[in-house]
Amino acid sequence: MSVVLDVFIKCVEAVRQGELIESVSTKDKEFHFQNWFQKRLESLNLFFETSGRNTYPDFRMVNSADGFEVKGLAWPGREKDMEI
Repeated sequence: MSVVLDVFIKCVEAVRQGELIESVSTKDKEFHFQNWFQKRLESLNLFFETSGRNTYPDFRMVNSADGFEVKGLAWPGREKDMEI
């Protein structure tokens, strides 16, 4: 069974409640996005594995075939935003 919708809803709820993504430093390109996303997975009590550096996806679900790759896009070139 896919968990994509549950995860998406949890992300939207977090944003609506003011739990926004905040960078811990100017050198942190992606980890703050991944940390925020991991908290959403944990709040759903989902079993997942995290990948190592330069392997994909960032989060592999244990009980489903889903995986999530989280990227932070920064200026210049693209606006800083989150993609799931």
